[in-house]
Amino acid sequence: FFINHHGPLPVDTGGMCGGEATAFNLLKLIANNAHSGDVAILVGDFNAGPQAQTLQSLGSRLHNVYTGNSFGGVDNVLSSCTNVVATQNLGSGGSDHDALEAVIQL
Repeated sequence: FFINHHGPLPVDTGGMCGGEATAFNLLKLIANNAHSGDVAILVGDFNAGPQAQTLQSLGSRLHNVYTGNSFGGVDNVLSSCTNVVATQNLGSGGSDHDALEAVIQL
């Protein structure tokens, strides 16, 4: 089950409802839509650094596979699967964020 997320601003706030609510809503989306046995892969610009409540709360259920360098680590790959084969920062390619690659063996 693959989800691409673009987090709320300002950075590290989780938006109007806060980081814990943002994480709860993402986890609820996965629970309500993924099928039994699915691996969940959640990627995107979370607009939240590694120490922000959003990522701390998501970390209770998903593994941090890879974090980018842009804007203090707001770009992330998270997964319910821990079998990570490779990760790589592919650079900006013209964006203000880096492209991230994560290979997860299912």
